[in-house]
Amino acid sequence: MLNRSLLIIFFFGLGFNATAQEPEREKNPVESLSGRFVVQVGIPSEKMQDAIRNEMGNLGFGGSLALLSNPFSWGRNKRNSPFRLGGELGYNYYGRFLSNVNIGGYSGNYKTSYGILHLNAIAQLRPQYNEFFTPFLEVFAGGNCYLSSTKENLSVIESALGIPAFEIDSYASVGFNKGLAAGFSVGRPDAAARFFMRVSYNVGTDIKYVVRNSLQYDPGYNQLTYQVGRAPVKYLIVQAGISFY
Repeated sequence: MLNRSLLIIFFFGLGFNATAQEPEREKNPVESLSGRFVVQVGIPSEKMQDAIRNEMGNLGFGGSLALLSNPFSWGRNKRNSPFRLGGELGYNYYGRFLSNVNIGGYSGNYKTSYGILHLNAIAQLRPQYNEFFTPFLEVFAGGNCYLSSTKENLSVIESALGIPAFEIDSYASVGFNKGLAAGFSVGRPDAAARFFMRVSYNVGTDIKYVVRNSLQYDPGYNQLTYQVGRAPVKYLIVQAGISFY
């Protein structure tokens, strides 16, 4: 444990430059706000894949936007620091599945699309000044929201004609989320935009989801019904995109 802690300190120590050692850097503008826009891939754990089960390798695809602020720029004596606080909003689409349901003698196809929306507060530790290669570590906590909707599965011709698909039902399940992340940005230190990569490990409370092929018509209530399953939330998110300052 001690060796691991020393490695982490050494890793970030490479990027931290003391003010006394490089006084000319104080002439640089104080960075108050930074952000990133990325595309991402969600990689669920084996147990969480029961809630996914798609034809994309059980992966999810989406994007996110994050904004971070230097807390030492909030007061009167503004200065750069190795800390950032902020938040991230993102969404991963995990696919859809089709159900064939007989309603009053009419057999029709219905598609259920689903994904996970995440909203997290972030605390980041990073070098005080940007270098060509700037690493960082993050801790985050927030929420996951599983979202699904069931609509008519229109044909290609119907979609081309602009016929709207009738939405049968929608379902949402909210759970707590927390985790750790590491990554880096690459580019000129004074560039307004830099290449960005990040990998995060997410752990959350169980989510409830619409069970595949459970959509049925209940003539007694004259409505479509479905079964709800439960799955643990443990997954990786790999992100790549642009960070801006």
